[in-house]
Amino acid sequence: MNSAVKKWVSGVACSVAVVVTSPAAAVGQGNVAGQISIQEKPGEQTTDLGNTVVWLEPASGSRAHPAPTNSQMSMDGRKFSPHLRVVTPGSKVDFPNQDPFSHNIFSSADGGAFDLGLYGRGESKSTTFAKAGAYPIYCNIHARMTGFIVVVSTTLYTLAGNDGRYLLEKAPPGRYVLHVWHERAPEVTKDVSVGANGASGMDVPLDARGFKFVAHKNKFGQDYKAVGERY
Repeated sequence: MNSAVKKWVSGVACSVAVVVTSPAAAVGQGNVAGQISIQEKPGEQTTDLGNTVVWLEPASGSRAHPAPTNSQMSMDGRKFSPHLRVVTPGSKVDFPNQDPFSHNIFSSADGGAFDLGLYGRGESKSTTFAKAGAYPIYCNIHARMTGFIVVVSTTLYTLAGNDGRYLLEKAPPGRYVLHVWHERAPEVTKDVSVGANGASGMDVPLDARGFKFVAHKNKFGQDYKAVGERY
C-alpha cells in the first residue's frame, strides 16, 4: 500500500455483500466464501466490517487487465457517499457535489495525487485512477471528510457484508492469493486453492489493535484551521 494509506494503518458501508464476478464465467467455476473478523482494542466493538475489500489475484503473479469502468463518489452532508469504492486500473470516478456549499476534493497519495479544485452544488468533477492501490480521498474545506478508492487488478473482488461474510463468485479453478484490505488494519494475504467446487471457509482475521487515528493535512501539507469548518 502507498505511504498515504500507511498513515491510516498502524496495525464504508453496505448492508449486503457486493459481488463482482468474472465477465467470462465458464463451466466448472466455483465460489470462494468466508468470514472476516477484526480484533479490536479492549472495550471497542467493530462497526465497519462492510468497509472490508476482498479480492483474488493469480498465485503465478501474472496480472490481469480488466476493463476500466466509470464510478461515482458523491459529497452529501459533508460526507463521501459511499465511503468506499472499488474500481479497476484506468477507471474514472466522478465526484458530484450534492451539498449546498463548495468542496475541494483531493488526494496526496503516492502515485495517485490529484486536486479537483473548488466547486459548488450541482457540479461534478472526475479523475482517473491508473494504478492498483488504496487512495484516501479528502476535502480541503472539511477536515473530517474522508473516503477511499481501492484499485484492484482483477474482476474477482467484493465488499464484505456488515456481518463480515463475503462471497467471490465463479472463480476459475487454480491457485490464488486472497487479499483482504481494511482502512484500520494491515492488509492480509492468504494462499487459496480453488477447485471445481470453489473454496469455502476462507476466514480471515484482521488486527486493528494498533490503529491510531491521525488527522490528515490539507492539500498544502498544513494543518486545517482550528476555527471550525468553513463553507
